[in-house]
Amino acid sequence: MKWEEKFKVKFHETDANEVAGVSQIFKYIQEAAMCQLENQHPTYKELFEQKKAFILSSIRLEMHAPIFAYDEIIARSWACPSRGVNFVRCYEIERDGEILCEAASSWALVSTDEKRLLPVEDIDCSNYFMDEPIQTERPVRVRIPSALPTSLVGEYTVQLSDIDLNGHMNNTNYPRIICNCLPNARKLRVRSIGIYFPNEAALGENLKIYMSRADNRYYFRTVRQDGKTNIEAELIVEEI
Repeated sequence: MKWEEKFKVKFHETDANEVAGVSQIFKYIQEAAMCQLENQHPTYKELFEQKKAFILSSIRLEMHAPIFAYDEIIARSWACPSRGVNFVRCYEIERDGEILCEAASSWALVSTDEKRLLPVEDIDCSNYFMDEPIQTERPVRVRIPSALPTSLVGEYTVQLSDIDLNGHMNNTNYPRIICNCLPNARKLRVRSIGIYFPNEAALGENLKIYMSRADNRYYFRTVRQDGKTNIEAELIVEEI
């Protein structure tokens, strides 16, 4: 079974083309997942009180059709069979029976005080709706081709409005930051995005944003002040 939440897309949730951007789509599917946790337990806060947290490792979102202002959509999320230290969660967004978006993600369960990975068996997920994982068209884990030249295209300092309960930038904000660096972004639509999250970014962290391109694929890497990679991302775009 899949947990679902209904949304009516607000005008202020869309861009200059009246289309919901990638960050907003991330917010819909994240909210569906959080509502599942809130209703089926353990909740995100209950885990946090146990000094445990889910940390996003990788996500791949495929967008089959745009989402417009005032669309009435259903966002679904569900846990998938998982093992070891890899917790799998999937998502989809539907409008009038049509699947607009599909996503698969990989999460790590970590000890917030000891900063170590925990096996998925360390929490009881038996209450969560579960179903089979989505097989995305492209790999969930992003790998940037090493031969591509990169250039610095911007910087970003993590703001208070970017962070969540963990004190790090919420994953829904990263697409906004990198999409703003796309050349001629207003005339492009993102068809697929994959993000790998090796290291988190805390409040006040200054990120350098590097970009490379291969045809209709844009690759981004954000780097923290300590020189560690914060995220790596692949965007596949088409002209509007």
